[in-house]
Amino acid sequence: MVNLVLGGDSEKKNHQISLSDNIVSRRTEEMPIDIKEQVMREIKDAGLFALQLDESTDVSSDSQLLVFTRYVYERKFKGEFLFCQPLETTTKGEDIMKEVTYYFSELGLSWKNVWAVYTDEAPVMLGSKSSFVSRVKEIAPEVTVTHCMIYRQALASKTLPRELQASLDNAIKIVNYVKSMPVNTRLFKQLCKDLDSENQLLLFYTKVRWLSKGNVLNRVF
Repeated sequence: MVNLVLGGDSEKKNHQISLSDNIVSRRTEEMPIDIKEQVMREIKDAGLFALQLDESTDVSSDSQLLVFTRYVYERKFKGEFLFCQPLETTTKGEDIMKEVTYYFSELGLSWKNVWAVYTDEAPVMLGSKSSFVSRVKEIAPEVTVTHCMIYRQALASKTLPRELQASLDNAIKIVNYVKSMPVNTRLFKQLCKDLDSENQLLLFYTKVRWLSKGNVLNRVF
């Protein structure tokens, strides 16, 4: 296949690559470590960074804390996955704060460099007394706290007027149909090109805003 697609020279180079079990295993272990080091280096070079957190229960009923980061690197905004850590007992604000603080200490990050925190509306995140955000404010009072826009829109969609709800339902059906099969996605892209549409990717980006609507959540994540 390499010979047919790329030529004989590429085929020879491909034969020189060792694909033993040990090498594949070692590369699988080294790649995430290298990616992690790159992200840490960029965060430290950026100086300031933001955090986005969510706690969710997986299919095995284990609570997982997901943390993402956003920062400016080489004049471009970058968003990266920071870490995932199971919460083995309770899921209180102090538990979340403990895990994040431990991760910071392990990698040499400082709360002084955190300029914003984004969370959902859960009491453990946004509560006024013992939530994660209240504990962050004790350490870094200048941090900006934002209720995630996706969750705001999900909440707003629950109280839509009948006419708007019907329009939203139709849009969701269209998105689900387009994304249900790869051939539908390709045909949709080609249709937009034939129509000279500048917004041919509109559905693919806005569908993430309809959390818990139809099958869209599964299509996005």
